[in-house]
Amino acid sequence: MSEGLPGSPGPTLQRIYDELEPHERETVTIRLLDGSSAERLALILRKHGHRVSASTIRTYRRSLMEAPL
Repeated sequence: MSEGLPGSPGPTLQRIYDELEPHERETVTIRLLDGSSAERLALILRKHGHRVSASTIRTYRRSLMEAPL
């Protein structure tokens, strides 16, 4: 399993990240962290065969904001 995503991503996001090619990982990480629409990111990932909901993305983002420094 890869450890490239910050924080503690859930199993769905970690699985998707692990399945991506290295150049795709950077793009997805940026989009996860830059405040892009969770709905749009989920749609793009689903179009490329990665099943994820916008809710999963929002939950991950909330966990990053609540993590202790």
